[in-house]
Amino acid sequence: MHWFLDPIQKHYVDFAGRIGRQEYWMFVLFSIIIQVALDIVRLDMIGMLVSLGLLLPSLGLGARRLHDIGKSGWWLLLGFIPIVGWIILIVWLATKTDSAANEYGNPAVPKVVGVTSAASAAAPAAVTPVASTEPSDTTPASHN
Repeated sequence: MHWFLDPIQKHYVDFAGRIGRQEYWMFVLFSIIIQVALDIVRLDMIGMLVSLGLLLPSLGLGARRLHDIGKSGWWLLLGFIPIVGWIILIVWLATKTDSAANEYGNPAVPKVVGVTSAASAAAPAAVTPVASTEPSDTTPASHN
């Protein structure tokens, strides 16, 4: 549920920066589930208020997602062109993240479960032991 709540609480009208595919599409998925649930229960007025409340975060996430592939957020205006514009936008929004930094910032870092810092995420997977040529003091002493 944090995929839905974080953009609302922390980045309500944030149009700067980049986000990854998973972050964007999880927000879209939760938005659709909420809208369908409200339609099933026939809470039309509440559904309209929720849609209005999610408009700015949706636009912000869309712009930040387009930034992630090196495009301006203004390309969201393609959504006003029926069918062709929608298809182009869906393809762009589903495109893999650019791995290099661009004019909108560094690549979006995927949220990895269990990793608490960037330093631990960049740690090498295996460490090769170094053999020592000096004698070790780990042999048990003999008692005579």
